[in-house]
Amino acid sequence: MTHINLMIDQTFGKPVADALNDRTGAIKAATTIEYGFVHNAADKELIAQTDDLKCLLLTHDKNTIDLVRYPPCTHGGIIIFKPKHWSPENVTAAMYAFCLSGNKKDAAHCVTWLYHDRALIHTHKEPIEVRF
Repeated sequence: MTHINLMIDQTFGKPVADALNDRTGAIKAATTIEYGFVHNAADKELIAQTDDLKCLLLTHDKNTIDLVRYPPCTHGGIIIFKPKHWSPENVTAAMYAFCLSGNKKDAAHCVTWLYHDRALIHTHKEPIEVRF
């Protein structure tokens, strides 16, 4: 089984990374600190490294990370958890549902909006909607 490498940013941190790693299989998660970045590293710096690190950035930051600043095909990939309220458990459930949907490979180099029951993958062409 191919896994997805996630860099968990400071909006989620270690609790989300640990919850994602507690399950075996499709996800390998590490925090930005574990990837070697300083605490509160700039979004631009993190996103610029996703391609070289072969990972996707998982964040809850909807204010400074968006499609205009970071368009598809300019980075390794970004997954933005869109629901306002979150817990490590519901982020983990949504990520695993997304991985099981068969569309995780489509998130590479794209901006994915992740919800509890669906994902919207913004490609450089047209969005792909995934329901789970």
